[in-house]
Amino acid sequence: MSATVQANTPCLVGAAQFVGREEDPARALSPADMLARVAADALADAARSSAEPLVAAAALARQIDTLAAIRLFADSGAGAFASPFGTYENLPWSVAQRLSADPAHLIYGPVGGNTPQMLINMLAERIWRGEAEMCLLVGGEALRTQARAAKAGLTLDWGEAAPAPPEQPVDDVRMLSGHEAKHGLALPVNVYPLFETAFGAARGWDPDTHVQRIGALMAPFSEVAAENPYAQVREARTAAELVTPSADNRWIAWPYTKYLVSNLFVDQAGAVLMMSSAKADELGIPDAGRVYLHGSADTHEKLLPVDRPDYARCPAIRIGAAHALAQAGIGANDLNIVDLYSCFPVAVELAAQEIGLSTDDPARLTQTGGLPYFGGAGNAYSMHGIAEIFAKCRAAPDRWGFVFANGGYLTKHSFGVYSGRPGYGERAEPASYQAEIDAMPSPALAEAPLGAGVIEAYTVVHDRGGARFAIIIGGLGENGGGDRFLANMTEGLGALMQANAVGRRITVSAGDKINRAVLA
Repeated sequence: MSATVQANTPCLVGAAQFVGREEDPARALSPADMLARVAADALADAARSSAEPLVAAAALARQIDTLAAIRLFADSGAGAFASPFGTYENLPWSVAQRLSADPAHLIYGPVGGNTPQMLINMLAERIWRGEAEMCLLVGGEALRTQARAAKAGLTLDWGEAAPAPPEQPVDDVRMLSGHEAKHGLALPVNVYPLFETAFGAARGWDPDTHVQRIGALMAPFSEVAAENPYAQVREARTAAELVTPSADNRWIAWPYTKYLVSNLFVDQAGAVLMMSSAKADELGIPDAGRVYLHGSADTHEKLLPVDRPDYARCPAIRIGAAHALAQAGIGANDLNIVDLYSCFPVAVELAAQEIGLSTDDPARLTQTGGLPYFGGAGNAYSMHGIAEIFAKCRAAPDRWGFVFANGGYLTKHSFGVYSGRPGYGERAEPASYQAEIDAMPSPALAEAPLGAGVIEAYTVVHDRGGARFAIIIGGLGENGGGDRFLANMTEGLGALMQANAVGRRITVSAGDKINRAVLA
């Protein structure tokens, strides 16, 4: 260990990924087995880098004091993904048992795609404070196997009792109101397009230009996925293929086709091993086997989508990224290895905008290939981004890696700045910079609007039969400067897809359950 590195400096020393391609669901790995397998691979990765005599991976497992698992979608309150095959009472415990490990702390993370990076930040802080010495983080999903088994009428045994529940140190937060849910905002695939239409309108793009730009942004992501051995679907697609509706690529929620939205039906997992520099010294892990967290931050936007000040901006991304980069002592232009959360194109667009990254070379914004192509393993996608950046920073210590992880409806954000250079950006209390976001005013909401209004953001939701309804976010008044409102529209849907309708006048009326809007 370098004399300039303190003993309690946290470092990443091992990482691994797994993708399941078993076509027979009866033979595929269960979630706990899959997580244990990738965890063992991460331990082996760390052991391989250790000095002679090699530290056995099994010996490493026995020294883990903290094991954290990313929350499965089956436990995330998403009814569509509930497991019909039983539940784990304590998933971290189940994984530990398979590793013959006995950690003092078993942590189960909250809902959100930001959780992998958020837990890295939290565990690094615990190591820095001397509250932990060796931490293992795992996450993944077996939704592909779950769906195939259910379709085949199989009965799998994925239930497992445990002696006690896991620790849950981070509370879930409410990211949607009942009023929003009634108007169709419950599914992320119905919400992210609202930001997309506002983003395009802010740039003055007509629909054709906007769709072409989305295709040009995401096609290079699919090319990266095609070269990634851990991608669930390794198929590069052209920009035209991504944005052109077809039998296999129908509209989901305009302007998104199927090929532009996260692929959740995957069997994928990732794991990362962290420890103090003193522990790494004790185990003989050389400096060349370590990667350090130089900057981190965790922020959130106004929690409810209807409270966002501007749908074409994400101030919490700007503030969080700036804080993490300043902590590391670098700027956005210094970043060499970047992985931006990419559940939908607008997540990439807004993140790049707020962080200060160019989209001229989209392939440099992903290390995996992105959630629509590489695969979106539920809350655990960014485990793969972190694993990729760890490997690349370990191979090229002078380069800077950056992870942006996102949860909810562009709601919760976590950031990590990585390098093989020794060091640690001591974590500031997130409340110190979150306060600026919380203080931003939100428009007043009219739950029972009546009269003239102007569209602020919108999408047209489709099913297999075609366009069903539009979700409208607007402002009351002839110029849209009044209270904000939500409404649905069932007529004139084609017009909303032929010209950018942000700024267009509508007439809105309140209903018993939902508000209705028509083009003025």
